Amino acid sequence: MGYVFGFALLVLAGAVVVLFAMLGQLSTRSGGGAAAGTSGVRLLEEARIGTTPSSWPAGLSGAGEGPLRIVLVLSTACSSCRTVAAQLIGGSDVADVAVVISTGDAIVGAEFVADNGLARLPHHVDEGGDWVRGEFGIAMSPVALVFRDGTLISALAFTDFAMLRATVSPTRQRV
Repeated sequence: MGYVFGFALLVLAGAVVVLFAMLGQLSTRSGGGAAAGTSGVRLLEEARIGTTPSSWPAGLSGAGEGPLRIVLVLSTACSSCRTVAAQLIGGSDVADVAVVISTGDAIVGAEFVADNGLARLPHHVDEGGDWVRGEFGIAMSPVALVFRDGTLISALAFTDFAMLRATVSPTRQRV
């Protein structure tokens, strides 16, 4: 009887190892987690690269101008977005950063800006996510929209601002 239990335990342990290996492969193929790459930053192919917005919201006027500007798209309903917002609070490397807060309610969006110390950055509360979705085809967050001279040159999904900055900054001429 002890041999049967030991054999069953061995088979179960093997099955668990195989299951975790399969989950790792799935994560790699779907672009999730650290297995997808060391940067944790992923290119969004659905974005309308090459687009120059037909208009900029008042809070973002000038946000897309210049050699390289980053507009972060955060959502009030996203826990990763709150983490990113917290990373921006003490950040000194945000001179070229603006923020769009996608929300179902403008009041909730304004509270998100205030609660997370984002009022010091150029920002826009995008009720319903209409501006970001309509102009760039983006319907997720957190996302970094990278502009050069007002034209969208890259859209990146990310969860850590330092990793995003490390990805974008060294490639200012190539992004």
